[in-house]
Formats: sequence, C-alpha cells, structure tokens
Amino acid sequence: MQSKVLSLGIGFFCLCVRLHAMQLEFLPQSRFFPLTFADPREIRMALLFDQQNRVNAYVGNYFSLISGKGDEPDTLAWVFGLEGAGYFAMRQSGATFPLEHTDGLIGVYAEVTQGSWRGQLRFTHVSAHLSDGISGATPITYSREFLVGRLGFAPDKLKFAYAGVIVNVNSIPSLPAWSFQVGGHWFSSWNLARLTPFAAVDMKWRQESTTNPSLSVQMGLALNNPPEAYRSFRLFYNFYAGADPRAQF
Repeated sequence: MQSKVLSLGIGFFCLCVRLHAMQLEFLPQSRFFPLTFADPREIRMALLFDQQNRVNAYVGNYFSLISGKGDEPDTLAWVFGLEGAGYFAMRQSGATFPLEHTDGLIGVYAEVTQGSWRGQLRFTHVSAHLSDGISGATPITYSREFLVGRLGFAPDKLKFAYAGVIVNVNSIPSLPAWSFQVGGHWFSSWNLARLTPFAAVDMKWRQESTTNPSLSVQMGLALNNPPEAYRSFRLFYNFYAGADPRAQF
C-alpha cells in the first residue's frame, strides 16, 4: 500500500514539474485540431439548403479553457475546452419555415500538437427531438454518448488530413459500438479578389445505415486570404450520402 502511495506521489510530482515548466494560458483564443469542415457534426455556424426545400441550420461554438506549451519551438502543446452545438431542420412552406427537428450536442475536448501533428480526444453527448413543425412522424427516444479519438497531419495552414475512431459509450436506441472516420481538406494558395478555392471530404464507416460508408464532400470558395481560411466566410456545394444526419430519422 505504501509503495502505491509513493508511486502516485512521485507521478503527481513529475506532472506538477512538467506543468510548471510549461507556459499556461487561461481562456486561450484557439484550439489545435483544425475544424473538419465536411463532417456533418462539426462545430460551426452554417446554413445549408437541400433538394427537398429544407433548410438546415447549424449553430455551434467552442470555448478553450486552458492550454500549455513549452518554451522551445515545436515542443508539445495542449489545450482543453468545452463545445456545444444545435442542429435544426426547417421545411419551406410558402413564406414560412416550420421547425421539424432539433439535435443538441455538448461535450469536452482535449487536443495536443507537436510539429505538423495534431491529436484530439472528445467526449460528446447528443440528443434529438422532433419539433412542432413536423407532420406524419413518430418521435423516438434518441440519446448518445460517444468518445472520439483522432490523429491529424497538417503540413501547412492550408492542408489537413485526419483519421479517427468513434466509440459509442452509450446509445438509445442501441447501436454498434465502433465507427471509423477519415477525411481532410485543402485550401488553394492561389486567390483572386480574396476568393480562395477549397475542397473537403469526410467519410465515416457506420453500421447504422444500409448506405455505408457515409460520405460528405464540399467544394467552394472561401472569402478571405489563405492564412485566415479557417476563419473565413465560405460558399460551397455539399454532396452527402449515407446515414441520415438527422438523428430522429
């Protein structure tokens, strides 16, 4: 028992020394793992208009709480924070847009970076609810908690590729535990009148739909200079095939 206490004490001391050697920042303005634009469940602000006269609204944001990094260039740095989002689908009915369903997401994330490599661990809760604008549908109880681990490579600010594993910790209704994800995006270094072409792709292997894997592809223009492409206003065409991103369906 004493040896276990001693080991824990030494480990905690080493962790404190490690943290002391780092520059800690509270409420940093950024996160290290770039946003994965083509992922239908990414944290973002967006409006999408589909072929069924439906408007999909995405409202989300993240708040980094604390980060740390060493004094030397290219040393390991980390960040921890909270994220949340709402996904809303409205159908067009004349001049009105009745709300059909609402999906809510809340979670925490921890990210690390060293050189061109990025790592991310997320724990997320998602629930889904039909709204009063729906007709001819029966609501189901939908709740899910899942753990996501992703590794990414960013050779520069304009290119990013990633792969990851998604583990359903708890799901109602019951779903297979394991899913896998790969994707990436590319922003052109060429721009004209502050218009930057870009493309993004995200693919998930999910055992919950007859169409598998789920594929999302984006192509469009970012209205900003390339170094600020991630913060830009983007216009794009999005192709999606696979499991319905609306959780109630």
